[in-house]
Amino acid sequence: ATTTTTTTTKEVEESASDDSSTNVSGSAEKESSAPVPAPETASPAPSPNSLEFDRESTLAELRAMRVKELRTECATRSIRWGNMFEKEELVQALLQAREAASHFSASGALSPGEVGALNDVQLEAELGTPASTPLLLDIYATWCGPCKLMAPELVKAAEELGDRVRVAKLDSDQYPQWSSKLGVGAFPTVILFGPDGKEVQRVEGAVMKADLIRLADLSLKP
Repeated sequence: ATTTTTTTTKEVEESASDDSSTNVSGSAEKESSAPVPAPETASPAPSPNSLEFDRESTLAELRAMRVKELRTECATRSIRWGNMFEKEELVQALLQAREAASHFSASGALSPGEVGALNDVQLEAELGTPASTPLLLDIYATWCGPCKLMAPELVKAAEELGDRVRVAKLDSDQYPQWSSKLGVGAFPTVILFGPDGKEVQRVEGAVMKADLIRLADLSLKP
């Protein structure tokens, strides 16, 4: 059975006093938002082969990038490139990093220590493919004040959780069908899924880093 917990923070309550669309629990009610666009037809689920790391096409993509672009991606992936003087060194370092990320994440969109933005197909892959780590998913709305408040806390939590937990976010305005499918009624809603893709627990309302880590730990305890 899934347990639903509502978490309130002082910061969210103060924010709520200035935002009529935010309730006292620090979450934005779904009904109070601007009209949600009609659900688009979901993209077909990828076949297992499409989730395999394509080394050749990735290598070609990296070699087509400029050195500045390669260095920027190295920085976002915490790869030290100061001693890499040849472009091919940057390419090979990123190729290795991307391949490692593909083993961590079924869709290849998530990397250890980072918050990855998923689309509908990628979320389907993450939940539908057995994994070695749980998934912490933030379902948010771009107009939601508490969602903006929690965003940097989610980043901090992801950095600390590292490769123990996949951390992702999903834009409910772009993919309303997933909000309906998961029974989301307020934003943000953070849902913890086990490695088997089944829901473990959820929290409605903005929560801080420590609470996000405690939530993730529920699926890490033996």
